Amino acid sequence: MTPCTRAGCTRSDAVQCAYIDRRSRACRTAWCPVHAVIVEHQVYCRRHAGVITSLPSADSSLVAPLPDLDNRAPSLVGWVARELDQSVWDILLHELDADAGAQLIADPVTLVFSGVDRRRAWERAWKLDTHTGIARRASIQVAEYADTEVVVKVGANVVDRLVPPWITRRARGDTPDPITDRRDRDAFNQRALDAIRRGLVREREVTDYIETGRATEHPLHVAGEQGVVKP
Repeated sequence: MTPCTRAGCTRSDAVQCAYIDRRSRACRTAWCPVHAVIVEHQVYCRRHAGVITSLPSADSSLVAPLPDLDNRAPSLVGWVARELDQSVWDILLHELDADAGAQLIADPVTLVFSGVDRRRAWERAWKLDTHTGIARRASIQVAEYADTEVVVKVGANVVDRLVPPWITRRARGDTPDPITDRRDRDAFNQRALDAIRRGLVREREVTDYIETGRATEHPLHVAGEQGVVKP
């Protein structure tokens, strides 16, 4: 007889979360049929279900060792990517007009190694693929060592760094009403999308400069600090 971990639940028919991290540590929570999250016939707690559903399926060559028990990086990337997905496609479709023959491709949430010190991070990318290679690439990334910060990139350039409002509120112990919560989430999504648009415009300016020897006129500037593109 195993009690359910859910606060206030009195059921004792719970099953332990199936999550085992890269260090072979198992999640010690247990969940009854009412509160369990089932992924591929396995029982998970809510947090680790988010991790599992964000990653490629087990039969994929892209599968990597699972992150540490308390690390939210891949699940945060997966959540934000789902929120932004259609809008990022719409942005890239405008780029597609200028890159005849390009295909829109989305990579799954994948383990990458970021920075000069090659730290583990999780990334979701959208790209325009042509016969000569990747024409445009936008991505969001969350490092395991900074798993509350979403890094927005265009190509190799960081165009913004954002902490989602729900994480900030949780740290403060705030519980907003649904309207405020939705407003803040929409503002977060819009900021990320605006950063991608700025980065793509800047990339095209650089491409035009290389190809024609002159920069196109556009009120964008690049800040030298941390490689972040800013208006």
